[in-house]
Amino acid sequence: NLLDLNMQDSMDACDEICDAAMKEAKMEKQLAELEERWGATGTAEFQCTFYQDTDIPLLIMLEDDVDLLENDQLTVQGMLASRFVAQFEEEVSAWQKALANVGDVMTYVTSEIQRTWAYLEPLFMKSAEVQRELPEDAARFKDIDSDVKDMLKAMWEAKNIKTACNLDGLLEKCEEIVDQLNICKRSLKEFLDGRRRQFPRYYFTSEADLLDILSNGSTPAKIMHHTPKVYLQSKTFVLSEGDDVDPETGRPYAIGWRANVGKED
Repeated sequence: NLLDLNMQDSMDACDEICDAAMKEAKMEKQLAELEERWGATGTAEFQCTFYQDTDIPLLIMLEDDVDLLENDQLTVQGMLASRFVAQFEEEVSAWQKALANVGDVMTYVTSEIQRTWAYLEPLFMKSAEVQRELPEDAARFKDIDSDVKDMLKAMWEAKNIKTACNLDGLLEKCEEIVDQLNICKRSLKEFLDGRRRQFPRYYFTSEADLLDILSNGSTPAKIMHHTPKVYLQSKTFVLSEGDDVDPETGRPYAIGWRANVGKED
């Protein structure tokens, strides 16, 4: 039957058709694998830890999924560069955009937004001193705080990484949040530099320690462990107890000092 078709007279055309069919079959298989990994019922899902004792999820993308994302982005780029992509061009282009959004959003969320928000939240939301000294930035951060919490909860609810990272307007929202967080971070840095100039012994403390001191300044007992970092040869201060508080601030006050050398007494 093949001989009757005179296929031997069209060897080049037959080779090209077979080659195109094999390439398209390979591309179809790759698209199916992408759907299996990243699709709505795919295996690529977020893990999370919850921020302190709250219900705010801090999203984690597993290292294996990060590696797969990089490999799959290269695969999709190769498919788009193929001359056999015509039949799947729309689907491949959609995958290119979707995976690019995953990469961009996760870079913002894990590398900048979550880390910076968790770093600033105790100060702008819980430190009376910061709120008093930086009222404009405190108000700005309050809006950011609401946006970040809503975003993280929505992404965690979606659970699927591709679905979550391609929520409408999410990438643009991430860019806006990062810009606003950077403004707050710069203002905080200027504020800390000002506190160091007022009390130079703060130069002996790390930024994290100074932030902890300022954010817990209204509860002196929480910052006594920083005493040796601020005052040389000092272990701690002994604070008043019970109702014995400063009448103006309502806080306990120092009634004794313990050295970091010699006997405990």
